Amino acid sequence: IVRLRDASVAGYEALMRWKHPERGVLAPGAFLHVAEASGAMEAIDWQIFEHALRLARELLEPGQYVNLNFSPRHFRAPELDARFLELVAASGLRPGQVRIEVTEGALLENPEQAGRIFDRLGAHGVLVALDDFGTGYSSLSYLHRFRLHTVKIDRSFVGDLRPEQEGGSDAIVRAILALSQAQGLEVVAEGIETEAQRRALLALGCTLGQGYLFARPQSFADLRRTAR
Repeated sequence: IVRLRDASVAGYEALMRWKHPERGVLAPGAFLHVAEASGAMEAIDWQIFEHALRLARELLEPGQYVNLNFSPRHFRAPELDARFLELVAASGLRPGQVRIEVTEGALLENPEQAGRIFDRLGAHGVLVALDDFGTGYSSLSYLHRFRLHTVKIDRSFVGDLRPEQEGGSDAIVRAILALSQAQGLEVVAEGIETEAQRRALLALGCTLGQGYLFARPQSFADLRRTAR
């Protein structure tokens, strides 16, 4: 996750990959359905959280953070925040160096419990980002109902942006930025792949983003070499 004006690193998002012995590195779409069907998904997630937090301690510079993706099923557990805060403390990171990403599914499935968990995490310094913003049915109401820190503009709106373009995606991104800024929320644009998209976002007032223009998913070892 970078500052669009100069591509300096603001933070990182931890992603899951499987090193298959025959098929090589697989993205989640190739195996998540099996993990879900077998009931192993939650255990895998917690293993990913622990691993990512431990590595982030070695990677993060002052002021940087790491984002972890939480699926809706985790919010069925009322003790989620306590368990996660214990994991953060064990990693040696400060809560302010950690953020969680959720989609609308987490808010739709159990809104009251999700709201309580967000509040308790926020009280300890762990911030919450709403991922894929603009693709659901009730996103606007969530901006003031839940304790959110960041809105992530879905890549589907970023892909069609051009510096000279008016209307279409331009109008939608402009509206999301205005609404989020009015609520005091940070905005991150996802899926930036071209210099034209970066310039268009800057012209609209977006200051943070991520995407292949800046970096593709990398191993921890490669990230450390890049950071140095």
